[in-house]
Amino acid sequence: MSAINAIFSALGNNSSLWSIATKDGIETVGRTAMAYKEGSKTSEKFGKLEAREKLIEANATSVVWLGGIPLLKVLFDKLYTNKKYGFAQFKEYGMDALAKTDIRLLNPESPQALTLANIKNDALKGHVEKILSNKDAFKMNFAKRSMISTLIPIALVGYILPKTVYAFTHKMIAKEKREALKTAYRNQQAKKDEIINSTPAFATFMGKANRTNLSFHGGTFFENISKYFVHPNTNMVMVDGGIWAGRAGSSRNLKEAGERTIYELGYIGILYKGGDYVAKGLNWLTKKIAGISTALDAKLLQDKSFTEGLLALSKDKNAAQAALELVDDSEKGIISLIDSDLAKNGGKFSNLTLQAAQKLGFIHVVEGERNPLKFIETKEISNLNKQLKEFVTTLAEGKTPENLIKKAKWLKRGSVAANIAICSAALAIGLPKLQYFFRSKVSDNTVAPGLTQYYDQEDQPKA
Repeated sequence: MSAINAIFSALGNNSSLWSIATKDGIETVGRTAMAYKEGSKTSEKFGKLEAREKLIEANATSVVWLGGIPLLKVLFDKLYTNKKYGFAQFKEYGMDALAKTDIRLLNPESPQALTLANIKNDALKGHVEKILSNKDAFKMNFAKRSMISTLIPIALVGYILPKTVYAFTHKMIAKEKREALKTAYRNQQAKKDEIINSTPAFATFMGKANRTNLSFHGGTFFENISKYFVHPNTNMVMVDGGIWAGRAGSSRNLKEAGERTIYELGYIGILYKGGDYVAKGLNWLTKKIAGISTALDAKLLQDKSFTEGLLALSKDKNAAQAALELVDDSEKGIISLIDSDLAKNGGKFSNLTLQAAQKLGFIHVVEGERNPLKFIETKEISNLNKQLKEFVTTLAEGKTPENLIKKAKWLKRGSVAANIAICSAALAIGLPKLQYFFRSKVSDNTVAPGLTQYYDQEDQPKA
């Protein structure tokens, strides 16, 4: 049962790798199937070629995206950062904890600023001093790490992979007896492209001769945006944005670049933000229909000792609100509360919100104290506190709070499953449908525009 709870907790977090990987896997299956179906409307050979390209691209992207980025960071820390600074391993703080020190902790104005005063471990203190004595160099080290783990995947998946796939497709076509394919393609071109020809400006863009390169230029801006690379989820958005630019730039013609842009931007929006909006909608629906919120993480709802604490609080609504009240929900106030609560209670939390935050991994406690090497997202804790207040209020106002908790557990599971299903359907069915609708408006056939490139070239008169 604990394994099931962990799965629903991971899938219910729209920023987790498990949730993103699940949606991405379903998208790969749906996108490949749709590519075969649409391409086969002209000829099964076209369907197979397009499906093959999509499948290779999607699977290779997933491997680099889910495994390559973390691996590059680990290798950089082990082979470069640890050796450069002579960092030792402190297992209680996590693998390569010093190399992974969050650069936001180096801001002296932050309530979480890393100082020698909040390091109790003498051995660790000596290593932290190396960081604090040269903050700018450590920030630049982080920039190098982020750049390597971002630009290499972009180069591989955004530029090298598409070019390799295209070259292999061309080679396959060159070996085939293609007369039947040409006939099928030409039959689809019997009538003029009325939509393109009737719109001069659009025709000028979409009807241009095939080009070989599309350049994207940018200055040395990385240090200014390095903060966006701190969170893994944000880092992946940056990588996917780079992959889109690479794939659009390496497209075989402008029509294919247009399809790429529609698909990739839709993919990024649905995969990274769609789940949050769906979750809000489902939570609103369950509150309207069942009278209970499903905003709390599944891990908390399935934790027996934690729900017992919620039930105890719900017996007195006013006392519950007082117990959950954060006197100061600013970053400074929450950090102060964390440190004081740990100090007063022998390295454990008495505050219910902080207990929940620790269970969800928002707070890391080492040897009874807040881990000074980990940055705490205090906004997440503030939001969690609001969710707990709402949930306990509902329990206090209900006639049978025990039944409400049971109902919330099953509704949460249903909400998570529905969220995955809705987002996956949008990625695997809705987005490809939009892509093929665009294709039908600019091409008047179902053949992938990149594949027509080879046949158009062969139809050109030889000099």
